[in-house]
Amino acid sequence: MIITLISDTFNVGNNGTTISAMRFAASLISRGHTVRVVACGEPGGVTGPEMYWVPELVVPIASQLAHRQNTVFGKPVREVLVDAIRGADVVHIYQPWPLGRAAERIARQLGVPAVAAFHVQPENITYNVGLGWFRPAAHLVYALLRILFYGRFSDIHCPSTFIAAQLRQHGYRARLHVISNGVGGAFRPGPARTRDDDEPFRILMVGRFSPEKRQDVLIRAARRSRHAGRIRLHFAGHGPSEKRLRRMGSKLANPAEFGYYSQEDLVDLIRGCDLYVHASDVEIEGLSCMEAFSCGLVPVISDSRRSATGQFALTPENLFRSGDPSSLAERIDHWIDDPAALETASKTYARYAELYSVDRSVKAIERVYARAGRAPDAPAGYAGRAYRLFSTAFYYAIAIPLLFLWTRVILGVRTEGVNRLPRSGGALTVCNHVHLLDSALVGLALFPRRPVFTSAPINLANRWYGALVRLLGGVAVPQTSAGLPLFFSEMELFLAQGRIVHFFPEGELKPYDTSLRDFKRGAFHLAAQARVPLVPLSIRFTPPTGVSRVFRRKPTMVIVIGEPIVPTMTDPRSDRRIRMELARRSMHALITRAA
Repeated sequence: MIITLISDTFNVGNNGTTISAMRFAASLISRGHTVRVVACGEPGGVTGPEMYWVPELVVPIASQLAHRQNTVFGKPVREVLVDAIRGADVVHIYQPWPLGRAAERIARQLGVPAVAAFHVQPENITYNVGLGWFRPAAHLVYALLRILFYGRFSDIHCPSTFIAAQLRQHGYRARLHVISNGVGGAFRPGPARTRDDDEPFRILMVGRFSPEKRQDVLIRAARRSRHAGRIRLHFAGHGPSEKRLRRMGSKLANPAEFGYYSQEDLVDLIRGCDLYVHASDVEIEGLSCMEAFSCGLVPVISDSRRSATGQFALTPENLFRSGDPSSLAERIDHWIDDPAALETASKTYARYAELYSVDRSVKAIERVYARAGRAPDAPAGYAGRAYRLFSTAFYYAIAIPLLFLWTRVILGVRTEGVNRLPRSGGALTVCNHVHLLDSALVGLALFPRRPVFTSAPINLANRWYGALVRLLGGVAVPQTSAGLPLFFSEMELFLAQGRIVHFFPEGELKPYDTSLRDFKRGAFHLAAQARVPLVPLSIRFTPPTGVSRVFRRKPTMVIVIGEPIVPTMTDPRSDRRIRMELARRSMHALITRAA
């Protein structure tokens, strides 16, 4: 294939977007593709891709802010863009600035399919203009980017599920392809090293020195740690906050060290440290964190709701409360106090990093390129804001009260184990499929949380009640295997938004049959990919007792919520297999347990 990449900056390893473009270009060339790159700069100094250079576009105020972040805007020179795009099989546009917008127009005129990448998180913009505290400002930027640029594309490359979920929430209807930026092969564990007892415990943080990265939280945490006298902080990067951070770091027991490193020197620095901290409030993926744990450095990550990097926390000890130095100090002390656990976690993370190699990412983006340009289907479960508001109001104000009256008061249904349900965050629930009302029972058992129900397409297509199924949160499972990848991607976005997604893993309904049938793997595949808790539920039947025996002929239903089953392995296939078996055992125990 002939692939044209449009990136305002290239061959300058100072930010994740540029590094991603450079790595993708090199890997695509190594796989036999021809790669053309349009970027701002002067000829020379780049080997590999065919370079098409454009001058800098100076935009008052905006260019000044861009320079502070070590980036520039490329001037859209039509002749250069036409030469780079004509004859290409696909155009991959990295930024939504004037150069990218012009490239999209020219690609459309020349009949070349174009793919957009979403690397510019709106919160990065609002933080750097002093509006990080004002959430509506970020919502406005999401809307403007969709209207002015991303709404023109059928395919958008998203580096993380987190940012894809944000786009879907903000009305982006394109196909969203979650593909990591990927980690280069140079980032891998080094030789085992021994450390002297009097050697400082070295903690690393890599990233631009700017307000949203929150290096200040790490400095304050080091000061509060019980081991403050042993800790030495290392900060790799540069940026507008460097002077302030240097002043803060100089007051520590062991003054913090700051520097800007080549890739080779950065790898050596990572291998020489003992712990990695990622304190950023805003992050679209967290490439520096990925590079660190690829070298075996155990991370401690902010749980910020505006950051995707928390997805890499394999245990609670790898997370701390966003912006809280005391919480971070507690986590640092935990790892210092338990060197054996730190060593074990280091090996686990080095294996986990194999899922994020740049080679895997490039193979995934090749599949996107091969299918680019097709009109997108309506995303599974997607609804506009007005419909979402109406369906939410209908669910809580009408459906839930009526279902409660019918099932609890008239039918005598009971729920057990409500306190076991996670109160927040994405989760996947599974239940045996034994009654026409079992979806209603699950919805009531999970209240006040509102689940997304996966359903056979026939239920949503029914002309009598199909609209009601959709209104109550039903989403059709594709009937063909070709539609399953995008379906699971959309369900993963619901989980990333903190929703509950429900499956009946037995597939078809078999009334009053509580003998568990064979499970389909889809639910467990999704739980493993999304790394969310899996909550087993079971419906069992008990004979009517007391006065109810007079007017009830059929058994009374009891829905029981089991203990959540958290991810067990870093390998999705192993996790899927193990949790499917654990869920089966749990559901069987819930069914057979005495009432």
